Amino acid sequence: MSGSLARHWVRTGVVVLIAGTTLFGLGVAAYLIHIQASAKALINSALEIRTKSDAEREIAAWRKRSGKDFWQESDHPGGDHNYDAQITNPAIARLRLVEPAAVTVGVTMCDGILRSVTVIESASWYPVASVWVQEWFDEAMPNRFHVSRKGKPYQAIVEFPSSLPDNQRRRAFAINSKCLLRSRGCNTAQDILPGIWQLESAVNPD
Repeated sequence: MSGSLARHWVRTGVVVLIAGTTLFGLGVAAYLIHIQASAKALINSALEIRTKSDAEREIAAWRKRSGKDFWQESDHPGGDHNYDAQITNPAIARLRLVEPAAVTVGVTMCDGILRSVTVIESASWYPVASVWVQEWFDEAMPNRFHVSRKGKPYQAIVEFPSSLPDNQRRRAFAINSKCLLRSRGCNTAQDILPGIWQLESAVNPD
């Protein structure tokens, strides 16, 4: 009788362990999908901003969805007022199930005028791979992409004027949000923004 009871509890323990592991795995998968979808939505919000009114609309929509503290405001020398929001995967990254990654979107205004929209994605453990994409609305600059290589392949900066056609702008904002759920992460600027090194030749100067 005791042997039968022991076998019963062993079987029960195995079933509970399998069920618990399965539920944990499903929970992790659901969390990562949610994080990646949120990061993609935040990047798309940056793409949709063309005017001050667009920026105010996107900021208000995210605050309604994610809380008033989702956007952090700060003032800087010269009169710049920044709105910064970030999506990260720290909870799962600390378990070493995925590489750490973060998507940050920044909106800069000055005297009520939209100055720039920035998207930054950083990924992987040290050395960190990162790409900084910045669209300028109040700067006189050539009508093309400018790509700076800093410590290639780990860091890159893409800058361009808001006058670029939408199909070109979309290429710059095609940040790979799946870096937040990859077990091996994104280890180069090319992983984060596919085709980044070809952007400079994508548009001819005026």
